[in-house]
Amino acid sequence: MTTSIPFAPGAVRQFLLSRPEFTDLVPGTSISTRNVPDPISGPYVTLAAPGNVGVDPMLRKPLVQINAWAPKIEILGGTTDPEELAWDIAAMAGQLVGRARAIEFRGSAWSGRWVDGPITMVDTQRGIDFPLFRAVARVELKMRAPRQ
Repeated sequence: MTTSIPFAPGAVRQFLLSRPEFTDLVPGTSISTRNVPDPISGPYVTLAAPGNVGVDPMLRKPLVQINAWAPKIEILGGTTDPEELAWDIAAMAGQLVGRARAIEFRGSAWSGRWVDGPITMVDTQRGIDFPLFRAVARVELKMRAPRQ
């Protein structure tokens, strides 16, 4: 009997949390597989799985979308443009995951491939006075499910 493939966004989150060069940009408490908090006071990353392909049930290729968010500069502080900061975060995550090889996660192993991005956009759903600057990168994990 085989088990299901482990949660790919969780695998990427665990990996990014282990990389100091990434957590220097985004605190570990601000990397999530859930929603962006309200209010957002600093850089934030959400991870989601928009797709999963593969013909072998033991070898899947889940796509993980890395969403980097930054509030306007008046909230963020500093001198870095928030749109550029979101870009830098998404690009670094894509590079790190894209170069990852044989990473263990919950009894499986995965390797990464950078698919696309960063792609930038501005989210004004919280109001025109509270824009969130967003950059998206997508990576594909080649993940082998554990055998039992």
